[in-house]
Amino acid sequence: MMVSEEFVLNLIDCQAKLYSYVLSLTGNKNDAHDILQETNKSVLEKAADFTPGTSFSAWASKIAYYKVLSYHRDAQRDTLLFNAELLKEISEKSISKNQQYDRRLGSLFHCLEQLPDDHQRLLKQRYQEEKTLEEIAGIWGRTYNGITSLLYRLRLALIDCVDKSLQLEDGV
Repeated sequence: MMVSEEFVLNLIDCQAKLYSYVLSLTGNKNDAHDILQETNKSVLEKAADFTPGTSFSAWASKIAYYKVLSYHRDAQRDTLLFNAELLKEISEKSISKNQQYDRRLGSLFHCLEQLPDDHQRLLKQRYQEEKTLEEIAGIWGRTYNGITSLLYRLRLALIDCVDKSLQLEDGV
C-alpha cells in the first residue's frame, strides 16, 4: 500500500514523542527502541485507518500503547513490570504531558513571532545556529555580559508570554 508524503512526514515528526512515550511505559531503552520499530511498522500498515484532520500523534500513540501491552504480555517469562491498570494510568498521563508540551510549544512560536526582528535573529543565532556567546557578542558589537543579559531578559519575556497565552486559552 502506498502512503502519502504528508503521512510519512507526520510519522517522522512524532518519532521523538513516540519514543519517549514508549520509554515511559517500558522503562528500558532497548525495549522502547524495539517497540517503536514495531509501532512504526503497524502505523504504516494501518495508514488507511487514519482519519485526516485528527491528531496523528494521538492515533500513533494508541498503536504504540497496544504494542507496549503486547510487550508486557509477552515478557511474562521475565517479571511483569506493570499491571495493565498501572500501564493505562501511565499512558494517560504521558499523553496528557505531550498535549501540554504541544500547547506550550505552539504558544512559544506565537510569542517568538511577536518579538522584534533583531531579537528573533539573536535567538536564532544562539539556539538554531548554536553560535557561542563570544561569537554573537562579536557579531553584534556587544560585550559577552551584554549578550548574556539580553538573552536572559528575552527568555524571561518568552516564559511570561507563554504563561499568559496559556492562561488566556484556559480562560483564567
